[in-house]
Amino acid sequence: MNFTLFGYPKAGKTTLFNILTGARAEVSAYEEGKREPNEKICALPDARLDVLGRLYPERKKVAAAVDVVDLAGISYGEVKSSVFLNALRKADGLIHVARGFHDDLIPHPGPSISPRDDIRAMEEELLIADLGSIEVRLEKLDKDLKKAKSAEGEKERDVLARLRAFLEDGKPLREFPFHEAEEKLVRSFAFLSQKPVLHMINADEADAGRLASVEAEAASARPGASVLAFCGKIEREIQEIEGEEEKRIFLAEFGLSEPTPGRFFPAALTVMETIFFYTIGKDEVRAWPLKRNSPALRAAGAIHSDIEKGFIRAEVVPFEVLVGHGSLHEAKDKGAIRLEGKDYIVQDGDVIYFRFTA
Repeated sequence: MNFTLFGYPKAGKTTLFNILTGARAEVSAYEEGKREPNEKICALPDARLDVLGRLYPERKKVAAAVDVVDLAGISYGEVKSSVFLNALRKADGLIHVARGFHDDLIPHPGPSISPRDDIRAMEEELLIADLGSIEVRLEKLDKDLKKAKSAEGEKERDVLARLRAFLEDGKPLREFPFHEAEEKLVRSFAFLSQKPVLHMINADEADAGRLASVEAEAASARPGASVLAFCGKIEREIQEIEGEEEKRIFLAEFGLSEPTPGRFFPAALTVMETIFFYTIGKDEVRAWPLKRNSPALRAAGAIHSDIEKGFIRAEVVPFEVLVGHGSLHEAKDKGAIRLEGKDYIVQDGDVIYFRFTA
């Protein structure tokens, strides 16, 4: 899984990167001509996995991980031609960092500091980038179809024409009602407006105690947009404090309920429609991320293609039921484990043992 942080210059992307990953990337590096993204893999916090780890303390606990990428600032109006366009297309989830803080020492490149306006502008830029890709492809398709008729080419042209009209109405492709065959047809385009987006507002220190209001004010910039606010300046200072109790006291003084990672990761996973299922093996207990509404066969494939190919059945017990019985063995004795087929829709928190032929 990949979360890519991007946005306009001087918004606090690297500050957020450091807060989320515990890294100490140089915040001013990009001002010195640095273009390589910051990148770090970090384990996702998971309270359910912690519980399973306590049930099986002799086994290794393996959390799901996410690759967090921090891109340099992209100038206003330049997403469609940015050198980072490919990096954005490779992302599983886009994290747009918008500036909401005032600091005379950090000049703002835009007309004014307005997270709401920046969110609206960035959403429009993602649409424009996708329109550009569609226009280029449609132009080539028209030329090819004049030379030789092709049923597949005509089908692609029809789908792209409808997507173009949708975008021209100002609507992102993540709202387009794709049929499975249509989605598969355009998957290689990796459209930016089709990707899940979480807008992160780097709020002013004066707004630390009213982050919920900051989020509500900006959310109307795009119907259905997911918005979360944080205060980078304060949390950067908190990172330097030793001792969890001291950090909690510092947070409380500014009216902050918890550190940003505790809010960010659940919000990002919700936007990405990601759930977790768990496996308990001989040597480890492990969390696996999975797209919501995925069948058991896809979950098996997330572990290994051989399990998917040789799938026989899934033995399933919900996390809460397993914990109530205290172990898989006890849950099985009590008849709490269900047998499910390949089409079973995996639920968040399912603990699954897959039976398969080698």
